[in-house]
Amino acid sequence: MKPKNKKSFKELFDTAKRSAATYNAPMAIPVKTVNDRSPVVELVNNILQEALEQNASDIHVEPGNVVGRLRYRIDGNLETVYDQIPMELYSNVISRIKIMCQLNIAENRLPQDGRFSYSFGQQEIDVRVSIVPLIKGEKAVLRLLNRAGGFMDIDSLDFSQENKEKFMGLCREPSGAVIMAGPVNSGKTTTLYGALHYLNDSAKNIVTIEDPVEYQLYGINQMQVNTKIKLDFEEALKAVLRQDYDILAIGEVRSHEVAKMLVKSSLTGHLVFATVHTSSAVKVIYRLLDMGIKPFLLAIALRGIVAQRLVPRLCPHCCEVYDVLPDSSIAKALGDNYEPGLLLYRRCGCDKCRGRGIRGRVAIQELLIIDSDLQQCISYGPTLGELEEAIKNTDMKTMWEDGIEKAKAGLVEIEEIIRICNE
Repeated sequence: MKPKNKKSFKELFDTAKRSAATYNAPMAIPVKTVNDRSPVVELVNNILQEALEQNASDIHVEPGNVVGRLRYRIDGNLETVYDQIPMELYSNVISRIKIMCQLNIAENRLPQDGRFSYSFGQQEIDVRVSIVPLIKGEKAVLRLLNRAGGFMDIDSLDFSQENKEKFMGLCREPSGAVIMAGPVNSGKTTTLYGALHYLNDSAKNIVTIEDPVEYQLYGINQMQVNTKIKLDFEEALKAVLRQDYDILAIGEVRSHEVAKMLVKSSLTGHLVFATVHTSSAVKVIYRLLDMGIKPFLLAIALRGIVAQRLVPRLCPHCCEVYDVLPDSSIAKALGDNYEPGLLLYRRCGCDKCRGRGIRGRVAIQELLIIDSDLQQCISYGPTLGELEEAIKNTDMKTMWEDGIEKAKAGLVEIEEIIRICNE
């Protein structure tokens, strides 16, 4: 419940609107300093604070014809928080966000990117901001990143016991490439940080190249790319290769040049971690081959792939168990994985999860170890179909199988697993 002395968004927007009308100019409200207590400053601070209290990952401030809209992404879902932002006040809110990022408040025709820091209790939050011009006005998206404690150790990464042992084995490899795969917001970076946290040792020089550095890890040398000064992944990699590193982590493989350096580094006796935007483990191999990496080099360099998705986690305080009937759509979707008497769980809603029935997210994963047979297949430059057939002969547990196990354990709804895997 909201504290009695805490203003609602309606009250905050109404106060800011009246203040703007007093000045009779949309940009006249003073928004110059962080400590300024003007209505717009208080409003934007409350938007940030409420988002952090609800554990949101993103804030969307969107224009409309008559009124604008405020939305938070919570547990992977976009939820409307307030949909009556007066458009005569909207530009003030966007300008305040721009000022916090030290962006050009007079520019409203071109996209702008920026960032700022925000104190929330004892935490220091990094806020990445993207502003783009739409036909109805500018839209701002704010990504909230907790500098401290945002990463997890391997025990907290939702691996099944089998996959956890395989992943720790990959982390102990003396050299080679280990790839984390998945679409945007699938937890790749969190898994990458889990590996680095496990390997963190004062006797090792661990270097990362990221865009941006999402969480700061003590004892690890983290480098952030900056395209404005032409410090991209390629230039950063060229510099880092001369830094006497033991373990290298590359935030994202986007080009042939970076992929080539990834393979080269892993072939020279170093352990290299990287993330790739693909939907499955098999497509990582195909993507790297498509980037122009020679098949026989990739076969030698690659050690393993972790592909994953994030699924809403059922609230443990209110989820309820139910019996899956043999003629139900869920039983049909499960196919051979269905057995009579199967019990699964579904969301309900309580005070602890704010009535959503979900609280946080769970990763479902597939972990592919490159064995000698698969190595031989890759070295011939296979088609996607040939790769898929070869992987069927490995002991890899697919995301579908991993998701079913977690649904049976009461961590997620089976409907979410079906939806994700169908995508």
